[in-house]
Amino acid sequence: MSLRESSGGFLSDPIREPSTEPTTGILFMTTRHVERDPTNFHQNWEIYLVQPDGTDLTRITDNTVVDASPTWSPDGRQIAYRSRRDGSADLFIMDTDGTNSRNLIKDPVDSIFDDFYPRWNPERDLIAMYTDRFYSPAVGCAWHRIAYMPVSGGKDNIVVLEAHLTEQETLTWSPDGSSIVYSSRCNFGLEQSIELFSWNIDTDEVTQLTNSGHVNSTPTYSPDGRFLAYHSSREDTVDGGDVFVLDLETGEEFNLTNHPGADSQPTWSPDGSQIAFVSNRDGNDEVYVINIDGTNAVNITNHPARDWEPAWSPVK
Repeated sequence: MSLRESSGGFLSDPIREPSTEPTTGILFMTTRHVERDPTNFHQNWEIYLVQPDGTDLTRITDNTVVDASPTWSPDGRQIAYRSRRDGSADLFIMDTDGTNSRNLIKDPVDSIFDDFYPRWNPERDLIAMYTDRFYSPAVGCAWHRIAYMPVSGGKDNIVVLEAHLTEQETLTWSPDGSSIVYSSRCNFGLEQSIELFSWNIDTDEVTQLTNSGHVNSTPTYSPDGRFLAYHSSREDTVDGGDVFVLDLETGEEFNLTNHPGADSQPTWSPDGSQIAFVSNRDGNDEVYVINIDGTNAVNITNHPARDWEPAWSPVK
């Protein structure tokens, strides 16, 4: 099989077709395989898969380094993720059973750069990410920048957002693959303000979506593109905020989780009828599944360890 050429030269790893079939379920990262240390966020995170009813828990990655932030390919046969398995903080792609892993970045082991939070484009062969490799004191707060790269990889092919130079936090693709919706801080006057923006990668236009003066983060579109779910912390939310759902057609918004615990990181089911999210309402971070009308929130991970960053497969 031939190697794929990029503007940065030839990649050293051949691009192979995935060996796995389309896979259902919810990916998440957890430290349940090591002794719990609630004070250490940088423990040995690994990626697991669980079905929406909490059954068939499967460990996908298994090593002594961080594997985190999983995101599905549009066909549900591959996973992009962040890992330190090659020494530096790079982005990888693997099959859904954890095999056939390849490094998209390939920084040297002693690299100071960090690429993380990948999100796979639903319509184009692109992966969005955050990176600190373009940081400059001239742009002040913008330590972590939004960027995207081809699925074929090559760090010389990374395209960074230049039109909005503030610190970014979380991101998602629009269903048509044309825009990245992201959360950002630094230029709002209020230290704790995080607002949502949309970057059209074709026109380079940036549009502000929220202007609440509060924390708005972890956005995610419904499969049909009508709704945007995200975490928001406001005066009427308690202990860390809730998951809200915005109807992009009518402008109406409702509090989906509405609970004293901290609820965040929503991800939609492929049919749009449910949302998985992270909550600490039972004492530590767990993955829950809730109906889109706000009923029947069920803890599907149920473990003393921290469970984090769920990603629901696009496969029905």
